[in-house]
Amino acid sequence: MSNETKGSWREAVAALLVIIFLVRVGGWLLPAVIAAVLFMVVGHEFGHYITAKWTGMKVTEYFVGFGPRLWSFRRGETEYGIKALPLGGYVKIVGMSSLEQIDDADEPRSYRAQTYPRRVLVASAGSLMHALMALIVLVFTFAVLGMPDASRVDVSSFTKWDGHAKNAAQVAGFQRGDEILSVSKGSTDKPVAISDASTFVSIVQHASGEQLRFTVRRDGATRVLIATPVDGRTITSGGEHFAAPTGPAHGYLGVALENPNTRVSPLRATTQSVSAVGSLIANATASLPKMFSPKQLSSLFHEVTNSSAAQQSAQSGNRPVSGVGAVRLAVQSAQAGPRQFLTLFATLNIFIGVLNLLPMMPLDGGLIVVATYERIRTRKGQPRYQADLNKLAPFVYAFLTLLGFLFLATMYLDIAHPISNPFR
Repeated sequence: MSNETKGSWREAVAALLVIIFLVRVGGWLLPAVIAAVLFMVVGHEFGHYITAKWTGMKVTEYFVGFGPRLWSFRRGETEYGIKALPLGGYVKIVGMSSLEQIDDADEPRSYRAQTYPRRVLVASAGSLMHALMALIVLVFTFAVLGMPDASRVDVSSFTKWDGHAKNAAQVAGFQRGDEILSVSKGSTDKPVAISDASTFVSIVQHASGEQLRFTVRRDGATRVLIATPVDGRTITSGGEHFAAPTGPAHGYLGVALENPNTRVSPLRATTQSVSAVGSLIANATASLPKMFSPKQLSSLFHEVTNSSAAQQSAQSGNRPVSGVGAVRLAVQSAQAGPRQFLTLFATLNIFIGVLNLLPMMPLDGGLIVVATYERIRTRKGQPRYQADLNKLAPFVYAFLTLLGFLFLATMYLDIAHPISNPFR
């Protein structure tokens, strides 16, 4: 057996052992979710790769992961492969900055030698790929699984309560597929129509220990069910309290709600997906300043140093998550159903794409800012102005320090105080 064949067998066995370990830790969904995350990484880097190739730049490496090489091969001038740490990926294009030393023969095909539109295209291509992946996923979701009917609210599943054979909703007689029409606090109170899940949740949360009358439609017929929400501070699921024990009372019935799906044409699925991607981009753009705000950073520091504050934020789910938290949420969404997983996958793609366009080095947005600055400083008929990237070093180090704090703080919180499952 040749050394090359032995190496291939070792890599195959190592990959199999990793998959077995992941299955033992988190079930079959965990390696599937990690594969989906790696697919996002590959897609992002493919955007840079394909546009660099198309514009004539020299691409020398296309790798998934960082650190030591696990496996690679060369085709033409580019080496493709996988590295040991699955924390991202990269495409190496010659001459990405004015500081890089390259052969004179490669200079005409370097990134820095290209026109301004080509540099901006290559720098933004990763984020464009995230938007494209999100769009494709949403079109598939809407066309195959259907679009949610926003005017209807159905019971999709029930939450298992520790120490209870049935939760409050099951005791009251709720069944999967029940369409919730209205709710009232008494036989004489005016019923409140339920046209969205938030109305249902708000009423139940503010009615802990109070009897509620629900009108539901089941098999074409309407019926009335009487249920009493239970204080979330007194119940747990998987050992986790539904509401912070030190916080106010919150009523829970133990149901998961959904808008039932309606099949739509591919054309409508596409138009709705474009609209959804636009909304996701707007929301992600609005959320980034809050994530880097002094208030959010101070809150994260307080949660890291105060377990009670960390537990409250975990219950509310109102905090940034690390890669660990994102993978956990993805597994939980996959457990809830394909729609929830695909929607989260699209949302994560958009957020990562927008994050990469922040105008700071070493993110893609920083490359666009540098290219734009050089374009503005270049005078007509004069050689292209090249920015002195050494002057940006203090800002880069400050930004990397900020990212490092966010990474470490959110990872610690996601391990020590994971966010409550939002899909149950």
